[in-house]
This record gives sequence, C-alpha cells and structure tokens, in this order.
Amino acid sequence: MRYSLAHLDALDPRAFELAVCSLLRRDGLTARHVGRAGDKGADVLVVDRSRRRVVVQCKRLRPDRRVGDQDVQRVNGTYRHDHGADFAVIVTTGGFTAAARSSGPRYGIHLVDRAALERWADLGEPLYRILRVPDEGAGRRHYAPGSWRWRRH
Repeated sequence: MRYSLAHLDALDPRAFELAVCSLLRRDGLTARHVGRAGDKGADVLVVDRSRRRVVVQCKRLRPDRRVGDQDVQRVNGTYRHDHGADFAVIVTTGGFTAAARSSGPRYGIHLVDRAALERWADLGEPLYRILRVPDEGAGRRHYAPGSWRWRRH
C-alpha cells in the first residue's frame, strides 16, 4: 500500500488520519483510529512489536503550512498522562516551525514532515526506520486489534 503526496493532499483531515492508520498497519504495527473532537491529541493509537504504546497526531495541512510549537505542547501535555504512551509522533502534509522542531525531540515527540511522509507513504520506507526508532520486538508478539492486550502468534 502506497499513497502519493498528491493523494494525501486531496484527503480531508479524517481521511488523512485513516490513511496514516493504514500505513502504520502496513508497517506491521497494531494501530487503531481514535481521532474525533476532544481526542486529547491522539488520532491513532499504536502498540508496536516492542510493546510500546505510541500516540500519533495527524495534521493534514497545505504543503506551505507549518505545525507550530503549540501543537507539540498540546501533544506533550497528553500523550503520557492521558494515553499512557511511551512516545508520540506528529505526522503532517506540511512542515514544522523551528520552535516545533526544537521542542519535539526534547519531549519524546517524533516529527514527520512532508519529506519524511513521502519516504514513508509513497516510497514504502518503514516509519521506524525513518525515525530511527529501534524495533527490538519485531516478530515476537502482537497486540490484539482494538485493545491494549496482546496475544502470541
């Protein structure tokens, strides 16, 4: 499964969230779409093969728009305490301001800008490789879809 940037640019915000969820599943991660009003910064919840919980926030913007530091701060304020996640990822069809690029990594928030999104969605490179996130548990256990419980394969 691959999505071109032109395709992703044409999606409405909810459809973009669903496409991101599908890409995460393509990478072999357990992903569940939860985005809605009042989602506390989580559009997709992920449990990876290393049993880490990950919050993904999706920002479908015009290519010339930037996600600001206020969005990073919002995700930082909720991903650990409200969602019990180990780290967070913000994915956008645009870019990030310098302030967002500076604060994101300090708070354990990985940033996926337009160039990284193209590598992931269109060129098929796994997201964790792009983000340089180790995936020690690959091939061991998977969480049951739709829950925080896990099962053996």
